[in-house]
Amino acid sequence: MQKKIVSLIIFLVAATFFGGLMSGCSFLMPETPDYEIETPSVPLAQSAPLVQIDTLAQIDTSFVIPVPDAPGILRESNDQAFIDHSNKHNGYVTVGFLGSTDKMLKVLILAPCTKEYVYNLEPGSSEVFPLTSGDGLYTISVHEHHEENVFRDILVVTIDVKLKSEFAPFISPSQFVNYCKDDQITAKAIELRTEGNNFISMVEAIFSFVTENISYDYELAKKIGDGYKPDLDTVLKRGSGICLDIATLTTAMLRSQGIPAKLVIGNYYDPNSGNIYHAWVSVFSEYDGKIGDHTYFTGGTWNILDPTIAAVLGAGTQGITDAVYTAGSGSIYQAMYYY
Repeated sequence: MQKKIVSLIIFLVAATFFGGLMSGCSFLMPETPDYEIETPSVPLAQSAPLVQIDTLAQIDTSFVIPVPDAPGILRESNDQAFIDHSNKHNGYVTVGFLGSTDKMLKVLILAPCTKEYVYNLEPGSSEVFPLTSGDGLYTISVHEHHEENVFRDILVVTIDVKLKSEFAPFISPSQFVNYCKDDQITAKAIELRTEGNNFISMVEAIFSFVTENISYDYELAKKIGDGYKPDLDTVLKRGSGICLDIATLTTAMLRSQGIPAKLVIGNYYDPNSGNIYHAWVSVFSEYDGKIGDHTYFTGGTWNILDPTIAAVLGAGTQGITDAVYTAGSGSIYQAMYYY
């Protein structure tokens, strides 16, 4: 394939976005830890719905964490890189750079509805990237830095994706939500299983564990930059992290128990700062139910969980009540990317 020189405008946009996120969710990185987060002054529901937990709504204890692979059945490659899309129906592709280089490598996924996802790629390695925009045409490409704001095309492929399930991309490990059955976080999730393996109780147990044991790391937020990826066992051991760490840990623990969960990156509305970059979790539930004191799940849809806000404010505060209720109307959270 003839190599091309391409503009990096899309990469710069993504780098600016992720740079803002990786700097630590600016609304949670104040000059002093005494900063108070206020929620917007918007009308709240006058009363929360009274719900009953369905005792028959159980998690599937026979669930086995999928192990991503690249069998080469559907594969495009050259002497520098490969894109294996054999598991596109399972919601992911595997991309690798075969050689060595001291130049920056990027993977671009152009999803249906022209959504652009940009990832880093290490030379001599392969990574799993999720297909999170549902069925349709995806263009996956590998690029190597050429000069200034210009990258060189290494490999490009367009694939037609028909997912076996809409949940497939959100039940498996991938580059950002990276875990396996032998990780400490998986063992902790299993340890948290409640009597009867009730679905709502399981979500509540994981959410409560994370918010009570993982604190927001203000110092780390000042140090990290573009390219940061959470090491979840390290986050668990350290007991702290930025919003991306906290949200990703929650997502991975839920997925390890067969619970569909999205790592979401987008805008969170703060009355003092306006829209700011943030990471949170979206969980699919088939059942109505109550998570903690203030969060209510609506069955048959995706429900917002924000473990960072809960960890900072305390899950029992009115601030969490405000955030959860207004999030339902979209007035606080605006999703941009799903992982």
